[in-house]
Amino acid sequence: MRACRRSSYACAVIAALSPTLRAPVSGDGPPLETGAGSMSLNDAHAFAFSLATTLMVAIIIFQAGDGSLAVMPASEYDGDAAVIIHEIDPFAL
Repeated sequence: MRACRRSSYACAVIAALSPTLRAPVSGDGPPLETGAGSMSLNDAHAFAFSLATTLMVAIIIFQAGDGSLAVMPASEYDGDAAVIIHEIDPFAL
């Protein structure tokens, strides 16, 4: 290991010594399933409150296009304001 030129942290390069035996990966396969189901309004509120108090950022609950509820930081949301169900601000609690 040696120090990187731009910082004093150690860095390493990992290289394959021989070609890999598997086929190249392409994005043409079936979509991956995340296992995430739809959440109820009570679950969404609990999750949003937990995120807001842990991250100390405003969290919104909104209804996605397929009708499911979703939770995310308000600063990252750029969708339609009409689908926002609730906003939880940890500084206003």
